[in-house]
Order: sequence, then structure tokens, then C-alpha cells
Amino acid sequence: MPSRSTVLPEREDMTVETAENEWATVGERIRLARESAGISVRELARRIDVSASHVSQVERGLASFSVRALYSVVNILGISMDSLFEESVLEVASPSLHDEVIATSQDGPLDEAGIVLRRGSRPAMQLQSGPRWERLTAKPEVGAEFIEVIYKPALGAAPPEDFIRHPGREYGIITKGTLSVQVGFGRAEMSAGDSIAFDSSIPHRFWNETGEEVVAVWFVLDAAAGDQEPEFPTADAASHHHSAG
Repeated sequence: MPSRSTVLPEREDMTVETAENEWATVGERIRLARESAGISVRELARRIDVSASHVSQVERGLASFSVRALYSVVNILGISMDSLFEESVLEVASPSLHDEVIATSQDGPLDEAGIVLRRGSRPAMQLQSGPRWERLTAKPEVGAEFIEVIYKPALGAAPPEDFIRHPGREYGIITKGTLSVQVGFGRAEMSAGDSIAFDSSIPHRFWNETGEEVVAVWFVLDAAAGDQEPEFPTADAASHHHSAG
């Protein structure tokens, strides 16, 4: 595992200080990408529909983004989600066959070749009032995310107010607990072993409303923001439909 990656303690020992330290580095990466794109704090805040002070706090590691806001940020800044786990969002290259052939051409640990990632070395980030993401690849994957998502126990919790919608396609499987899922107007309760695949441009949201931790593995295949997206009612329309029902 490259030394630049964050080494994590076991989840049971995770502290508030650890999460704050993670966002101090993530916030710095967002700031670097924003400045490189020539976008002001106020302009970024306007585009993702949050206050400028909140963006400033995130960049200083004093706050974190929601899942919806984070997806909007990476799309606006033209960076990959995976790059936010790295030291610099400006120096991330996708793993290539050539690099991996060289790395495995000699008898040596696959950890050092950046192919195997140990559980205790996963880069991670805690989302605002939401799940925890732990990256499952030793190096960032440009155009895709492979992550484990941990949803804290939240008995009786209501669905998140925000729907998520972004270019791409995603695949997931529940490995522990029961996750509530909404894609468009459809709902499902997914338990361990259940899997899902859908177009990410359809408004969707996931939440844990049980008293047990939920763990899922997600693979998100990104698509260019300019790709044609299917027509679908807005998240607000979906939210109104369900509140009315």
C-alpha cells in the first residue's frame, strides 16, 4: 500500500477525531481542485446549493459534505471520487496494464505492487450525517469507484431528504444488515446477499432504519457528464409522490 494512504483502525475504535482528520485532508484536496479549476468558493457553493461558509468549513476540515453535495462537487470540478482519497487530486493517474505488468514481473508482495489492499489500510471518509466510505482499491480508479459503505444503526430513521443523481451506473451487494433503497419511485428492503444494479442518473437514496449496522459493497462505473441521460422525474417530484402516498 502506498505510504500516502490513510491507515485506519478497526471500525469499533473509530473516533470523532479520526473522521475530522480525514476531512481535513479531503477538504484540502477539494480546495486544490477548486483553485485549479478557477472556481471561487461562492461559485462552487452556488452550484451545489449550500452556503459559501459551509464550503469554506469543508475545505478547512471543520465540516463535511453530504453524499449528494460530494457527487456534485466532483462532477463540477472534473475529478474522480477516488482522487479525494489521495494526497493530491492533481496528481492521480489511473492504474495501467503496463504498470501492473512491471509491478508483478518479479517475485514480491502484491501489497507493494499496489494490487492487494489490506483491510486496516483502506483510505476512508465519513460523509455528513451519512455513511462511511472505505475504498477497496490500493490505487485510485479513474472512471470507477469500488468501495465498502458502512451505515450506522439508526432505528426508525427517516429517508434522507436529498436524492442522489449522477452520470454512470452502479452495482451493489449487501453483506450485513438490511438497507432501505429507493430508486425512482420504487422501494426495496435489501438484506445480506441481495444485490442491485441500476443507472445512476435515476434519482436514488439509501438509508438504514434498523438498530443494526449495515455494510454494503458498491461498484460505481462513472460516465462523462455530457453523456445522454434518460428522462426521469426530478428528485423533488419523486419526494412529493411518496409524501403524498
